[in-house]
Amino acid sequence: MNIKLLTLATAVAVSAAVAQDYDDEYEESTSTEASTEATQEESEPEPAPVAAAPQVAPQPMPVYQEPAPAEQPAAAPAQGGLNVLHGNAYNMVGNEAAASTIGGDMNAVYKMNGRKLIYVEPSDKYGALALGSGSMTYLLAFDNSEDLGMLTAGIAMKSFGIALDVALDKEWRSHEVNTANNKNTNDRSTTGQGDIIQLRLGALLGGVDLTAQLYWLTYQDETDTETDNGVKVEHDEDYWTLGGNLAISNGPSAKNLAWSFGAQFYRHTDWQKDSQGNQSREVTGENAYIHIQPFFNLGTPVFQSENANVFLGLNTFVPVRIYDEIEEGEGNATTTNNRMSFGLYTSPNILGEMAVNENWIVFAGATYLWNVFSRSSTEKETSLTKTTDDTSIITMHTYATQANAGVRFQYSHLIVEASIANDLGSDAWAGLVGNLGVFFTF
Repeated sequence: MNIKLLTLATAVAVSAAVAQDYDDEYEESTSTEASTEATQEESEPEPAPVAAAPQVAPQPMPVYQEPAPAEQPAAAPAQGGLNVLHGNAYNMVGNEAAASTIGGDMNAVYKMNGRKLIYVEPSDKYGALALGSGSMTYLLAFDNSEDLGMLTAGIAMKSFGIALDVALDKEWRSHEVNTANNKNTNDRSTTGQGDIIQLRLGALLGGVDLTAQLYWLTYQDETDTETDNGVKVEHDEDYWTLGGNLAISNGPSAKNLAWSFGAQFYRHTDWQKDSQGNQSREVTGENAYIHIQPFFNLGTPVFQSENANVFLGLNTFVPVRIYDEIEEGEGNATTTNNRMSFGLYTSPNILGEMAVNENWIVFAGATYLWNVFSRSSTEKETSLTKTTDDTSIITMHTYATQANAGVRFQYSHLIVEASIANDLGSDAWAGLVGNLGVFFTF
């Protein structure tokens, strides 16, 4: 029997088993990634780990909300046999010096230039197509934003690429009733949670990459209404996030040290307005804030041989969140509430990979999130009694270690990658998640 065909059959069977296990666990263990925030003391939101971490750890201060940018493009290892494009099962710890992934290259956009492939990831409901043609490569991808399907379309040239992500959930309804003596109208517009438009840019500037994203996201259902039956009554809601991300990386020229730095920033709006005739009232919710988060990532090979690499990395970010001032009460009996939070977080990580033969590569990694220092504060002042009420919380914490291991099988134009991940120290197989991706290259 042909040994290579036997190997291929074995890989497909193993991958299918991993995908089945994952499907059972995935629906129970995830909620968006887009938007997940736990609450701890004083209702302060909690940060999610860096984008590449395999699970979201509970945290005392918010880090990411709404769509977290795709992983930053990273330097590839020197060894030719290991310097390959991987699926998203690889490098879930976010090591900066590791080889490229399909997610990282789609984020940089121009890195997809010249590729001819289809990639499908059933475990994460994702698919991408690259059609290389001369100096231009056309990109198409399907993904999800909350419960909405998201379409990505773009072009990749040698040193520049651009892509647009769109997910839509909008409805406009108009109702009019006319009588002999009166006219009644009712208009309503609704935008659903997950509705997004995002622009992604990537450029090669000498020996560095520059990537950028700009997006507008509706993070919960938003409804605006207007009625007029002689008196005009309006109700407006704003539940959107306007944000962006900018990053610079030495990926194209990195040798012994790979790095990237940049910042994430967004405005999170929580606002309602009611008006009737000439009277109106505006309310700012507790989740209205400005978020700024600089980051700096490092990665370096600490061991390299002809068929193996071991990388050590450190991903660091500094989230700062300033909440809108909230006023409650009326006249002299008003209370103002001011909140802010900031912190320093870092994620040490390790990643190893080995080429077993020309068909098989195995990889594994581990990381954890360390809240080096964070502080959140709330200041309340009552105007009538001149009373102040100040609260501050200082936190230092190390969160549970995350680990994953996976395998890559390649035969001719077929590539299959699968991995599993779990919290170290948890009950056996508890919280198990998996990832399965399949390439067809041409």
